[in-house]
Amino acid sequence: MLSDFDEVREFCRNQRIKMIDFKIIDLNGRWRHVGIPANRFTEKLLQEGIGFDGSNYGYAAVEQSDMVFIPDPTTTVVDPFATVPTLSMIGDVYVIGSPNRPFEQYPRAVSIKAEEYMQSTGIADELRISPEFEFFIFDSINYECHPHRTGFEIDAEQAEWNSGTKGFNQGYKIPLQQGYHVTPPFDVLCDLRPKYACY
Repeated sequence: MLSDFDEVREFCRNQRIKMIDFKIIDLNGRWRHVGIPANRFTEKLLQEGIGFDGSNYGYAAVEQSDMVFIPDPTTTVVDPFATVPTLSMIGDVYVIGSPNRPFEQYPRAVSIKAEEYMQSTGIADELRISPEFEFFIFDSINYECHPHRTGFEIDAEQAEWNSGTKGFNQGYKIPLQQGYHVTPPFDVLCDLRPKYACY
Protein backbone atom coordinates (compact mmCIF):
# COMPACT_ATOMS: atom_id res chain seq x y z
CA MET A 1 0.00 0.00 0.00
CA LEU A 2 2.71 2.49 1.02
CA SER A 3 6.41 2.40 0.23
CA ASP A 4 8.37 4.66 2.57
CA PHE A 5 8.29 6.88 5.65
CA ASP A 6 7.05 9.99 3.84
CA GLU A 7 4.10 8.12 2.35
CA VAL A 8 3.18 6.64 5.73
CA ARG A 9 3.36 10.06 7.40
CA GLU A 10 1.29 11.70 4.66
CA PHE A 11 -1.29 8.91 4.78
CA CYS A 12 -1.58 9.26 8.57
CA ARG A 13 -2.09 12.98 8.23
CA ASN A 14 -4.71 12.70 5.48
CA GLN A 15 -6.64 9.86 7.08
CA ARG A 16 -6.29 11.19 10.65
CA ILE A 17 -4.59 8.00 11.81
CA LYS A 18 -3.92 8.10 15.55
CA MET A 19 -2.13 4.77 16.16
CA ILE A 20 0.30 2.50 14.31
CA ASP A 21 0.20 -1.17 15.21
CA PHE A 22 3.18 -3.42 14.43
CA LYS A 23 2.33 -7.11 14.18
CA ILE A 24 4.75 -9.99 14.76
CA ILE A 25 4.13 -13.74 14.61
CA ASP A 26 5.45 -15.93 17.41
CA LEU A 27 6.73 -19.49 16.92
CA ASN A 28 3.27 -20.88 17.71
CA GLY A 29 1.78 -18.90 14.81
CA ARG A 30 -0.03 -16.40 17.04
CA TRP A 31 -0.09 -12.69 16.27
CA ARG A 32 1.64 -10.40 18.77
CA HIS A 33 1.67 -6.64 18.46
CA VAL A 34 3.16 -3.37 19.67
CA GLY A 35 1.21 -0.16 19.16
CA ILE A 36 2.52 3.40 19.22
CA PRO A 37 0.89 6.80 18.67
CA ALA A 38 1.22 7.81 15.03
CA ASN A 39 3.14 10.96 15.97
CA ARG A 40 5.94 8.78 17.42
CA PHE A 41 6.50 7.01 14.09
CA THR A 42 9.82 8.34 12.81
CA GLU A 43 12.14 7.63 9.91
CA LYS A 44 14.70 6.34 12.45
CA LEU A 45 12.17 3.82 13.79
CA LEU A 46 11.50 2.62 10.25
CA GLN A 47 15.22 2.09 9.67
CA GLU A 48 16.36 0.81 13.07
CA GLY A 49 13.16 -0.83 14.28
CA ILE A 50 11.78 -1.53 17.74
CA GLY A 51 13.74 -3.62 20.20
CA PHE A 52 11.99 -6.47 22.00
CA ASP A 53 12.69 -9.54 24.10
CA GLY A 54 12.55 -12.52 21.73
CA SER A 55 12.31 -15.03 24.60
CA ASN A 56 8.69 -13.99 25.13
CA TYR A 57 7.96 -15.06 21.56
CA GLY A 58 9.72 -18.40 21.85
CA TYR A 59 12.53 -17.21 19.58
CA ALA A 60 15.50 -17.48 21.93
CA ALA A 61 16.71 -18.16 25.45
CA VAL A 62 16.43 -15.22 27.86
CA GLU A 63 20.19 -14.57 27.92
CA GLN A 64 20.31 -14.26 24.08
CA SER A 65 16.96 -12.71 23.36
CA ASP A 66 17.69 -9.14 22.25
CA MET A 67 15.95 -8.69 18.93
CA VAL A 68 14.61 -5.89 16.79
CA PHE A 69 11.45 -5.64 14.70
CA ILE A 70 11.75 -3.54 11.53
CA PRO A 71 8.38 -2.60 10.01
CA ASP A 72 7.72 -2.98 6.30
CA PRO A 73 5.59 -0.04 5.03
CA THR A 74 4.54 -2.00 1.93
CA THR A 75 2.38 -4.18 4.22
CA THR A 76 0.46 -1.22 5.63
CA VAL A 77 -3.32 -1.51 5.91
CA VAL A 78 -5.94 0.39 7.88
CA ASP A 79 -7.21 -1.81 10.72
CA PRO A 80 -10.97 -2.07 10.12
CA PHE A 81 -11.68 -3.34 13.64
CA ALA A 82 -9.87 -0.68 15.68
CA THR A 83 -12.04 1.89 17.44
CA VAL A 84 -9.28 4.50 17.11
CA PRO A 85 -8.07 5.06 13.50
CA THR A 86 -5.10 2.67 13.28
CA LEU A 87 -2.59 1.60 10.66
CA SER A 88 -1.34 -1.96 10.90
CA MET A 89 1.88 -3.29 9.39
CA ILE A 90 4.02 -6.37 9.63
CA GLY A 91 7.77 -6.52 9.14
CA ASP A 92 10.94 -8.48 9.76
CA VAL A 93 12.71 -9.72 12.89
CA TYR A 94 16.46 -9.34 13.29
CA VAL A 95 18.94 -10.63 15.85
CA ILE A 96 20.85 -7.67 17.30
CA GLY A 97 24.52 -7.75 16.36
CA SER A 98 27.14 -5.94 14.33
CA PRO A 99 25.46 -5.80 11.91
CA ASN A 100 21.95 -7.01 12.75
CA ARG A 101 21.12 -10.25 10.95
CA PRO A 102 17.73 -11.65 9.93
CA PHE A 103 16.24 -14.14 12.37
CA GLU A 104 16.16 -17.17 10.06
CA GLN A 105 13.27 -18.94 11.80
CA TYR A 106 10.88 -16.00 11.43
CA PRO A 107 8.06 -16.91 8.97
CA ARG A 108 8.77 -13.97 6.66
CA ALA A 109 12.46 -14.88 6.58
CA VAL A 110 11.58 -18.47 5.68
CA SER A 111 9.25 -17.23 2.92
CA ILE A 112 11.91 -14.93 1.49
CA LYS A 113 14.46 -17.77 1.38
CA ALA A 114 11.89 -20.07 -0.24
CA GLU A 115 11.18 -17.50 -2.94
CA GLU A 116 14.90 -16.90 -3.54
CA TYR A 117 15.48 -20.64 -3.88
CA MET A 118 12.54 -21.02 -6.26
CA GLN A 119 13.84 -18.17 -8.41
CA SER A 120 17.35 -19.66 -8.45
CA THR A 121 15.97 -22.95 -9.81
CA GLY A 122 14.04 -21.17 -12.56
CA ILE A 123 10.71 -22.70 -11.48
CA ALA A 124 8.99 -19.30 -11.23
CA ASP A 125 9.66 -15.61 -10.63
CA GLU A 126 7.12 -15.00 -7.89
CA LEU A 127 5.87 -16.94 -4.88
CA ARG A 128 2.47 -16.15 -3.41
CA ILE A 129 1.77 -17.41 0.09
CA SER A 130 -1.43 -16.83 2.00
CA PRO A 131 -3.22 -18.37 4.97
CA GLU A 132 -6.37 -20.42 4.71
CA PHE A 133 -8.81 -18.66 6.99
CA GLU A 134 -10.88 -20.96 9.14
CA PHE A 135 -12.62 -20.37 12.41
CA PHE A 136 -14.85 -22.28 14.76
CA ILE A 137 -17.59 -20.94 16.99
CA PHE A 138 -18.38 -22.85 20.16
CA ASP A 139 -21.00 -22.25 22.80
CA SER A 140 -18.63 -23.45 25.51
CA ILE A 141 -15.03 -24.55 25.93
CA ASN A 142 -13.60 -26.17 29.04
CA TYR A 143 -10.04 -27.34 29.49
CA GLU A 144 -7.63 -28.29 32.24
CA CYS A 145 -3.98 -29.18 32.44
CA HIS A 146 -2.68 -30.57 35.71
CA PRO A 147 0.18 -32.93 36.57
CA HIS A 148 -2.35 -35.67 37.32
CA ARG A 149 -5.06 -34.91 34.75
CA THR A 150 -5.51 -33.13 31.44
CA GLY A 151 -8.42 -32.74 29.05
CA PHE A 152 -10.77 -30.51 27.15
CA GLU A 153 -14.44 -30.34 26.25
CA ILE A 154 -16.13 -28.31 23.53
CA ASP A 155 -19.78 -27.82 22.74
CA ALA A 156 -21.72 -26.10 19.99
CA GLU A 157 -25.49 -25.90 19.79
CA GLN A 158 -25.45 -26.88 16.11
CA ALA A 159 -23.14 -29.89 16.60
CA GLU A 160 -24.52 -33.27 15.56
CA TRP A 161 -23.95 -34.72 19.05
CA ASN A 162 -26.67 -32.39 20.40
CA SER A 163 -29.39 -33.94 18.23
CA GLY A 164 -30.88 -35.74 21.24
CA THR A 165 -30.43 -32.92 23.74
CA LYS A 166 -33.47 -30.94 24.88
CA GLY A 167 -33.13 -27.20 24.77
CA PHE A 168 -30.92 -27.17 21.67
CA ASN A 169 -32.15 -26.57 18.13
CA GLN A 170 -33.44 -29.98 17.02
CA GLY A 171 -34.21 -29.25 13.39
CA TYR A 172 -30.96 -28.32 11.69
CA LYS A 173 -28.00 -30.44 12.72
CA ILE A 174 -25.03 -30.64 10.38
CA PRO A 175 -24.08 -34.30 9.92
CA LEU A 176 -20.61 -35.20 11.14
CA GLN A 177 -17.88 -34.05 8.69
CA GLN A 178 -20.44 -32.62 6.24
CA GLY A 179 -20.36 -28.94 7.19
CA TYR A 180 -18.01 -27.69 4.47
CA HIS A 181 -19.74 -24.73 2.74
CA VAL A 182 -23.12 -25.91 4.04
CA THR A 183 -26.02 -23.52 3.36
CA PRO A 184 -28.86 -22.24 5.56
CA PRO A 185 -30.89 -23.46 7.34
CA PHE A 186 -28.03 -25.76 8.42
CA ASP A 187 -25.64 -22.80 8.53
CA VAL A 188 -27.25 -21.18 11.59
CA LEU A 189 -24.44 -18.59 11.74
CA CYS A 190 -24.85 -17.26 8.19
CA ASP A 191 -25.73 -13.77 9.52
CA LEU A 192 -22.69 -13.61 11.81
CA ARG A 193 -20.05 -13.30 9.06
CA PRO A 194 -21.60 -10.34 7.20
CA LYS A 195 -22.12 -8.52 10.50
CA TYR A 196 -18.34 -8.32 11.01
CA ALA A 197 -17.13 -8.50 7.41
CA CYS A 198 -19.13 -5.56 6.04
CA TYR A 199 -17.84 -2.47 7.80
